[in-house]
Amino acid sequence: MNKLELSSLYQLTMIRFKLILREPEAIFWIFIFPILLAVGLGIAFRNRPADILQVGATTTQVTQALAADKGLTATTMDEAAGNHALATGRILVLAIQRSDGVAYKYDDTNPDARTARMIADRAIQAAAGQSRLRRACRGHRIRRSPR
Repeated sequence: MNKLELSSLYQLTMIRFKLILREPEAIFWIFIFPILLAVGLGIAFRNRPADILQVGATTTQVTQALAADKGLTATTMDEAAGNHALATGRILVLAIQRSDGVAYKYDDTNPDARTARMIADRAIQAAAGQSRLRRACRGHRIRRSPR
């Protein structure tokens, strides 16, 4: 026997190790379960690219300004079709060109719609050179009736 085997710490460690090897469920909970948990959570919460938000505009000029942002997909439609698309959920924001600037219609209770409105506002201001920062952009919120 060497000096290490005579050590009481060595003997206690070996006894604990042998006790763990006798219980297969302990091996599972100590070694296998943490690995499975890490793999499962890694798959469940992996990074995804940002969603591309659907917006509508009443003129081609506003549609081009909105389409310049990579987070938006813009389509041109008239105001009536835009209101219908808002009601059915096909678009999140409708940007309406008015004589005094751009007005937005969106559902304020939808977090994606609020995000789309901020991104649309940023895209339109960037296209306009931010010359008329607040005066040109007014927001109109629509509320959905309870079902």
